[in-house]
Order: sequence, then structure tokens, then C-alpha cells
Amino acid sequence: MAHESSTRSTYTEVSSTCDVSMIMQARSVYTFTPEPYRAGLEIGEALRDIQPEVVFLFCTIHYGQSAELVEGLYDALENDRLVVIGNSGDGIYETRRASNTGVTALALNSGGEVQWQVVYASNLGIDPAAATQRALAALQDSRPGESPALLFLSADFHADASEIERELLKHVAVPVVGGFAADDNRMLTCFLFANRQLLQDAIVLLGAYGPIRYAIRVANTLSPIGQPGLVNDACGTNVNTIDGLSAMDFIERETGKPVLQTDRGVVSLMVINPTDPAQRRIRSIVPDFSEENGHLGLYGGIEQGQTVQVCLASPEALIQEVYAVADQAKSLAFTPQAALIVSCGGRKTLLGAQVEHEIRALSQAFPDGLPLAGYPSFGEIGPLPLADGYTRSLFHNMSYVLLLLG
Repeated sequence: MAHESSTRSTYTEVSSTCDVSMIMQARSVYTFTPEPYRAGLEIGEALRDIQPEVVFLFCTIHYGQSAELVEGLYDALENDRLVVIGNSGDGIYETRRASNTGVTALALNSGGEVQWQVVYASNLGIDPAAATQRALAALQDSRPGESPALLFLSADFHADASEIERELLKHVAVPVVGGFAADDNRMLTCFLFANRQLLQDAIVLLGAYGPIRYAIRVANTLSPIGQPGLVNDACGTNVNTIDGLSAMDFIERETGKPVLQTDRGVVSLMVINPTDPAQRRIRSIVPDFSEENGHLGLYGGIEQGQTVQVCLASPEALIQEVYAVADQAKSLAFTPQAALIVSCGGRKTLLGAQVEHEIRALSQAFPDGLPLAGYPSFGEIGPLPLADGYTRSLFHNMSYVLLLLG
């Protein structure tokens, strides 16, 4: 049986030419039904009465053995024009719970004021930059002469995320929020949804066109330790030497201990941008991918010549920052009607049962209920807030990315 949270309210969006009044309906649901088609039917039946235009769909890995989950959703909603985007994750988030298993969905209906367009590109792992370029070109071709207000991104985690980040920095001026699919922390396989299609080795983009209001908040402040170091040698997602030492020896020099398997989610490298301190990016260490010669495997690449600093995560600091982010959300210029969360799987590993705080913080900030869905990821995409807007969209690890929609 699917469980739901919903809201319906009115707000006014001011554009450059006119005031646009609209009703945004939103509902989030979850189910633990293990059979994919039946789970899709339950999700769709719980969403049917708001007639969603778009559904963000997240689930754990066993639902991806076929496209039956999304087929059940379409059969229940009986709407071939429904737009669907989403992916597998290391668990699911919904308004009332964080769970290691199940399916969650967030559905939106803007009354036709916002238009939604999904595109994708395959062969992401071979050349992430080229695949990202193809997806962006497909989005532009789908609506010639129009620019989206906001993009949501899902991608296969096997690709070097830093190459995707570079393309977004070069070509996309609007905020991009999303992340990398996961698979219950096994790091073997994952899958993505693009409408009725179940994809692997791909990148999926959703463009939102029209008067949609949003706010983006990122919690990624980790405690730096020791002195910064210069990356002397790096290739792809491997960092070989820092400050003339093997990457592992550099971390041991700064922390006083070697990198262990248990350090996943605890020890990371912060990439320092001297010309733009606001662009702080975290790269988490993957001990499984690290080598005996002291080279470190990361979830995303760091270029040779960049400066990095070791940083450590603590459960108390992660929880405190999430509550601060949720408190900020109460004082936005608009009333949020829905939320999406993409939060690092490393945070889930470190927090354990306390991962519930990543949901509870928003429930406390919005006691009347805020429909939300999300998932623990293998990497997050989002801009960092500035006093007068946002940075360009960046790739993060150990981060909690919150997208609030109205």
C-alpha cells in the first residue's frame, strides 16, 4: 500500500512581463511492496487524483530488473504524456521516513503553467563530456528558442562526475540539481528512468520551462584538518601524489593515521578555489578503489595543479547543518510546496539510524507537511547559494542538496 503526503496552495509568480497566478499541487508517496509492477500501480493510484504532469521516481536497486515499476505507474495514471525522471538509490527519502528499501515518488501539477521536458544520452561512461553535450543539445532541440528555468539531472555513477561538472560549468547558466544513481552501497550497477525507459550508462536531464519558483540549499561544511597540499599527479578519478607524497601518505601526514575501509564517508578532500572561495567542492575517498601504491580513488576527479585540504565529517556537525538549512527554508520569499533531496550515501553510512534527521529537520520546519522525495546518492549536483544568487552548478560529495519548489 502506498502512503502519501500532499499539499495544494496558491502563489503569485512575477515574471518580466506579467504576474502569473497558478495553483501548484504536489504529493509525495512511498511503498515497500517488493513486486515492481504492483509497487508502480500503488504509487500511481495514490497520485491519480492530482493528475501529475511530472513524477520524480526513486527506488532501491532490486526494482530495476525490468521496466515493470514505471509501467505500473503509467498504467495506473493512464497518461501517456506523463513525464518521469529518477533513478535507483542507496535507499529512499519521503516526508515521513528514510528507508533502506522501497519506492518513493514526488508528483507535481502546475495547472499547465510549467512545461516539463526529459531527454537523455547514452554511453556516458566512455566519454562523459560528450554524452553531457549530447543531452544538452537534445534538450535545446526539443524546445528551440526556449531556455529552462531549472534543470534536474540523473546520471550513472560509473562516469567521472568531474567531466560532467566541467560541461555544466561551460554550457549551463541555469541551476542544475540532481545526482548520481546508487545501488545499496554495492557500487556494482544502477539504473535511471526517462519516461517509460529504464536506462544504464546514461545521463538524463529534465528541463522545467515557465514560472516555477525554487530555492536551493547545500549542506557540505566539513571540518578541515592540517595544511593544504598541491595535487602533483592525477588521472581521472585517481589522485596519485599530493605535495610530493603518495595521496595516502599525504592524508596520513595531515590526519596522523592511514586511510581505512571504515573511513568511507568520514575522510574527504576539499578542492580549494583561491580565486572563488565560495566554490568549495568535496571529493570523497573510495577505499575500495584505492591502490597499494598509495593512489586514492575518488567519486569524482581532481585535476593536477589544484589545491586540496583533508577534511573530516562528524555526525553532530552534519545534523546541525541540516537543521540550519531547514530553518533557512522557513524564511524564503515564497512558500515551498514540495522538496527534493539528494544526499550523499556517505552521509547515510556515517549517520546510521540518525539519517532520519535529514527528513526530520524539514518536518520540524514545515509541521503542516511538505511533500518531498529523494535518495542517498553516489554524488550530488547543485549550485551553492550566494548573497545575490548562486554559483554555477558543481559536483559534490558528502553533501545534502535540497531543492524547494513552488
